[in-house]
Amino acid sequence: MRGSLRYDHYRILGIMRNASAHQVKKAYRERVKLCHPDRNGSPEAARQFQAVQEAYETLRDGELRRSYDALLSGYRPVQATTGERPPTRTPGRTRYAIRADRPVNRFAFIGLHVTGLCFGVILITGIVIGITFLHWPLYLLVFCLPGLVVIPDSLAGLRRSPASK
Repeated sequence: MRGSLRYDHYRILGIMRNASAHQVKKAYRERVKLCHPDRNGSPEAARQFQAVQEAYETLRDGELRRSYDALLSGYRPVQATTGERPPTRTPGRTRYAIRADRPVNRFAFIGLHVTGLCFGVILITGIVIGITFLHWPLYLLVFCLPGLVVIPDSLAGLRRSPASK
């Protein structure tokens, strides 16, 4: 085992740190089915398979596992994989970490960007119509700025939407 950590073996196998030997073996078998290069055509399959193999070799042996756990104690604790996004605290608000292993709700993703696009277009259109036909003062054009920011962002989001992949 190396002196520094490349991966968290527990996260690779998707198990808790107090998992039994049976749970380690079961998780290993499930992961191998997904990432074995013979079954998975992804260019990353070989690297993933090697990481799963290394994790299993370390965690199945009691002595290696104790050494690995001692090595882990020097690092910051990892959130348990309970299926929820772990919150990351920042002053004043809560942010959620993005997890690449979770599918994206396509309906919500597209709906969010369409809503932003509609907001921007309606905001700009309303202010321009008010200035042109209702003789509003020109300084109200400043209120078009949020629309000018939201529209390009919404369009970019719709172009990279999960539905197009």
